[in-house]
Amino acid sequence: MTQEVVQTKKADVEQAVNELCSMLKRSSSSYDAVVFFASSDYDFSKLSQLLYEKFPNSQVIGSTSSGEITSQGFTSHSIVLNALSDSGSTSFKGVLIDDIDEFPAIQSKDIENAASSIGISLSSPNCSKNAFAITLICGLLSAEEGFLSLFYSLTKDKNFLIAGGSAGDDLKFQTTYVSYNGQVSSKGAVLLFVRTMRAFKIVKENIFQKTGKTIMLTSVNPEKHLITGIDKQNPKRRYMDVLGISEHQLSDAILDHPMGRVFGNEVFIASLINFDNSGNLTMYARVLQDSIQEILEPMDTLAITEQTCKGILQEIPHPSCVILFNCILRTVGFQKKHQQESVNSIWKKYFPTYSGFSTYGEQFGHINSNQTLVALVMGD
Repeated sequence: MTQEVVQTKKADVEQAVNELCSMLKRSSSSYDAVVFFASSDYDFSKLSQLLYEKFPNSQVIGSTSSGEITSQGFTSHSIVLNALSDSGSTSFKGVLIDDIDEFPAIQSKDIENAASSIGISLSSPNCSKNAFAITLICGLLSAEEGFLSLFYSLTKDKNFLIAGGSAGDDLKFQTTYVSYNGQVSSKGAVLLFVRTMRAFKIVKENIFQKTGKTIMLTSVNPEKHLITGIDKQNPKRRYMDVLGISEHQLSDAILDHPMGRVFGNEVFIASLINFDNSGNLTMYARVLQDSIQEILEPMDTLAITEQTCKGILQEIPHPSCVILFNCILRTVGFQKKHQQESVNSIWKKYFPTYSGFSTYGEQFGHINSNQTLVALVMGD
């Protein structure tokens, strides 16, 4: 597997695409797949169409972002492009599912056909053995959980893994976009199926730990991600009481003390957006009525980053493709604590090449999380 990562900050879309292509080592017609992440500054429809025209033999998927990542560091207002090729050992096939917040099930056959076109039978109980999928999902629809539920209803092998991220829009919270082969949607999701003979690993990194401080969400609107009761009390007041903080400490606490859903030894993070004037709490991830949540606390970010990278290299000693789906709240937190450069230097120490973007949600298998890193790693 060969991954080439190129980046541009050219403001004009045509000039940006030409610069990206000029930096690649080979003709743009020779790549098998292209995965790109673009700031919402760009005309995404025009960008998607131009890239599809430039890479006629590739499966081309992309999304808008809230910041981009390469070995040069965390950045913004740019386009990052991954050009992937693998001389017959890896096959790619994408599909765009539109209106995922309304009627995604009507495109179930399209999902199955995309998988089967490269030899992945979703009805097989062991289709995860040499295959996985990448997701890019519009990030302002609160539809990630529903889409994942649809996908896994079609997949008999529950070990089949997804790695992905929800599209951003540079924290404007207006409109996000995804695209497949020039087709663009602001209410859709893209699946890129990957069938490979290469070793691969999909990792979820968590930089928060349990505190033993559990709460019950006693009044919830799951569709709106809204909590109006915690332990049958006002959410804002109860959250502050559990943490033992005052109101002027609340904004920092929201970033440092998200909620977590615990499944065995795994913690899946549900981040807090804000408390309204009545004290009701809006969440990034869907939460359920009467669910038990644990209020989390941060761990040593740099130590965890180092540990994650070492763990990956134990299984994939020679990574040749690394794509990072990093929550925007992690990016904001790293910036706040002056850790962006340090985190990137650790990634750079372990990975010869990589790219990623700051997401509005992270998909890891069946679960959509927040404040998480999902890393897709393929070997040589």
